[in-house]
Amino acid sequence: MRRGVILCGPAAVGKSTVADELFRRDERFVRLPERAAGGFAPGELDALRASGRVVVELRGEAVVDRRDMDAVADAGEVPVARLVEVVDLQRLKFAVPFFGWTSVLLWAPREVCGLRAQRRGDADARVVLGVWDETRRELLGLEDPVFNLVVHTDRVDPGEAARRVAEAVEAGPAQPVSVVGDVG
Repeated sequence: MRRGVILCGPAAVGKSTVADELFRRDERFVRLPERAAGGFAPGELDALRASGRVVVELRGEAVVDRRDMDAVADAGEVPVARLVEVVDLQRLKFAVPFFGWTSVLLWAPREVCGLRAQRRGDADARVVLGVWDETRRELLGLEDPVFNLVVHTDRVDPGEAARRVAEAVEAGPAQPVSVVGDVG
């Protein structure tokens, strides 16, 4: 079975850190092959869309090419997507159903994300806190659960978080769980 993992959560929660740890621990894990929407030559993106090669557009900023996803699948690799918005998670799962996606919510308290944003030198930590607030509202408003696993990045180190994610991916997508108790 083809497998993939989607790490979702607000800014400064640790998506890149956990993804990097997955890449370090197991070479099967690779970045979701995406290209910046602004990185195409004039007309190139329209041509890809017309040919049916655009699998999905994420955040209006990134494009996933069908050939790239086929190459990942053929190599037996596990793509790792890092997303903030649940709508992009749902869009990716719908657009690429031939992967058994394990959806992981990475979560940490608002204050922790704010401190992390400051430590990493974000120009405006208030923007990060605004994204955290928006993400929390989105999660509390979900009608149906979409995550297979929740990892609190303020409670475990990146290695342990990556271990839990890898185990969940290996087991295959589990029944989605409610996150209300985690973010409420």
